[in-house]
Amino acid sequence: MLATPQMKKPTHPLTYREALDGLLKAIDDAPTAPDHPIFKKWDDKEYFETQLMFSFRKQQAAEHHIGNVKSMLGTAEAAAIAAMKNKGRPAKNAVASTASLVVNSGQSTAYVHELSAFLAAVRSGLDFLGVAAARTMPGIVAHSIHTLEKMVDKGQQGGILEVVKTHQAWLAELRDYRDEVVHRQVVQAPAEGWLVSTKGKTSKAIMPIVVPRRTPKRAFDTRQSRMMDNDVPLGLDRMESHGEVTFPDGTVKTIQHKVTFRPSASHIPIVELMTHHLMEYRKFSAAMFAVITKSGFGTVK
Repeated sequence: MLATPQMKKPTHPLTYREALDGLLKAIDDAPTAPDHPIFKKWDDKEYFETQLMFSFRKQQAAEHHIGNVKSMLGTAEAAAIAAMKNKGRPAKNAVASTASLVVNSGQSTAYVHELSAFLAAVRSGLDFLGVAAARTMPGIVAHSIHTLEKMVDKGQQGGILEVVKTHQAWLAELRDYRDEVVHRQVVQAPAEGWLVSTKGKTSKAIMPIVVPRRTPKRAFDTRQSRMMDNDVPLGLDRMESHGEVTFPDGTVKTIQHKVTFRPSASHIPIVELMTHHLMEYRKFSAAMFAVITKSGFGTVK
């Protein structure tokens, strides 16, 4: 009689918190002994867990900066809606007119500061995690995640390095963007404002807050550059649709008028960019937590 094959339980990648909790439990269960690869005494466990918690705190810091940006966006939207309501109706004879307000400084610079702090937090969290992970690898001392990245570039292998290799493209993307923003320049403050356009019908639009999709290039920040008044701010595309009908008696009536602003191909809404990097950080960390647990802290070959 043929044996009935056993059905495998469906598997799924551990969430960030599941993987972290599993690793903390493994630390609790791991022995301490003079011949243990990293846990020779209790203080070694304390150090290792502290490194992990520092990486967790940096994840919390990243969440904090996203929360700040979302709060600022909500406040700015409410202010724009109130301002557009108070703009007043166009004159009776007004057929085509546009009133707009665009702010490129002041409050809008706060978005850049939050983005910079967010990127620094994520990168710092990776460094704390990289230093901890390297301790499970005999003979390896890391001072940042970049140590492990360079090992992958040289073709070295191992459980920890396979995780780094899998996420190598994102790690490089984050590093380039963060290094440019934190060390070499200040990202140009995004345009912030609203527009009211009247062409028979009135259209109201709020400009989205966008930042460069890829590593930003250095832009001039001078008195002259700040005086430049562009109809469409950098990083935005203006879309306009207008339709009208002419009656037999010659009367012209507008049936549709709509103006909107969307991110251009080179830019992305700031929350979308930040969320992308936070999700990648969590996926990378969860995979790293799991492979450290599987390694038995260097005791499993």
